[in-house]
Amino acid sequence: MRYLVSVALTLFGFILHGQIENEAPVIKQIYTTALVENQGYEWLEKLCSKGSRLAGSKQATQAVLDFQKIADSLGFQTQLQAVTVPHWVRGPKEIAHYEFGNKKYYMRCTALGGSVATPSEGLKAELIEIKSFAQLDSIKDELKGKIAFYNIPMDPAFINTFFAYSNAVKQRYAGALEASKKGAIAVIIRSLSATENIYPHTGSMTYVGAKKKIPAMAISTADATLLSQHLKEDPQLLFEMRMACEWKDSVQSFNLIADLPGKEIPDEIILIGGHIDSWDLGTGAHDDGAGSIHSLEAAWLLQKLDLLPSRTLRVVFFMNEEFGLTGAKEYAKQTQIKQWNHVIAMESDAGGFSPRGISIVAPDSIIDKIKMLRPLLEPYGIHQFSQTGSGADISKIKSDDLVMVGFRPDNHRYFEIHHSALDNISAVNPRELELGSATLASLIYLLDKYNIIAK
Repeated sequence: MRYLVSVALTLFGFILHGQIENEAPVIKQIYTTALVENQGYEWLEKLCSKGSRLAGSKQATQAVLDFQKIADSLGFQTQLQAVTVPHWVRGPKEIAHYEFGNKKYYMRCTALGGSVATPSEGLKAELIEIKSFAQLDSIKDELKGKIAFYNIPMDPAFINTFFAYSNAVKQRYAGALEASKKGAIAVIIRSLSATENIYPHTGSMTYVGAKKKIPAMAISTADATLLSQHLKEDPQLLFEMRMACEWKDSVQSFNLIADLPGKEIPDEIILIGGHIDSWDLGTGAHDDGAGSIHSLEAAWLLQKLDLLPSRTLRVVFFMNEEFGLTGAKEYAKQTQIKQWNHVIAMESDAGGFSPRGISIVAPDSIIDKIKMLRPLLEPYGIHQFSQTGSGADISKIKSDDLVMVGFRPDNHRYFEIHHSALDNISAVNPRELELGSATLASLIYLLDKYNIIAK
């Protein structure tokens, strides 16, 4: 069997190799159109002009409605898929400070998404610095009545900063949960940023399994470093923090589904999507405005150039990736009910920087075929073909019959911006964004034309 698979791949390679010269001008046309028209960047400006799009906010739902009108005007068949989403509100600006050497130091800080508030007058206590979860495990009574200060930097040794993020994110997501078990009254964490800077980074956290919910705050990496230095000299210094965030009743919002029906195989769906919700400190230009616009523009490019696939091309703007993937879960539920037949699913949720490659989840034989497309994409900087997952939203419809692709741009600057006030339109380079849309459009065209699917 392995021999037969090898022979089949070799024959496919010969056929594809013979077509490369014919396809290269088509791929060039896709990239050229994206760079000249600059349509995606115009759409991203429009999206970001509406402000932040925290799940449950009016801005998030309005963004879906506005882009439904845009998709309608382009000839897409659109539908709104109702999604119940959580509604957490940050409230007034958070405050945190301490005194050291007869001087008061104010922290650049932000509540973590989903945190409870402090008492209205704030809270004040000593700190216990935690530099690893192994250290936390060894703590017995030291945290009782104190504030846990997680100071675990993203490891700069990782070339891929997403790996560094994954290695450090537990302090944000589960830090309050674990510290509460040790008697802590609150948590502050070092922001998950790849560099030392003054911008605090928010993100989701959990209380699942906690007997007591305690406030959770992030401080900037620069402030975390300074606080650590001062704690060494004065372990008894008192840290004061005040937050007024709160949970409100869940609300209804929507996923946006926009289809361009296939003329030859309409029952088979090629899905491309990103999430339209964002955190509230910036306007979500990279996370994930860029991914949503990549998806819409990729379809628009193929439509404009008369290169639409034989299958139905579906763009999905998922709602609420940041606070629990409820949009993706609802989409997966409806996929089962309506028996939607997805054959390819792509996601862009890694920013709008220059494209570097893709990650693939599919049978080995399919992955080998996709890698044969590399010569067509290398002129545009697309050279990384990995097997490191695809995307959080499309993961909810994963199956053995589905080819899943995640867009992978350059990641070195992403975590300077991620979940912070820096995530706005000025952080996105128009050419880099357009190259991403063109890359995804080219992949859709090639995968469909050469029937690179798992079924």
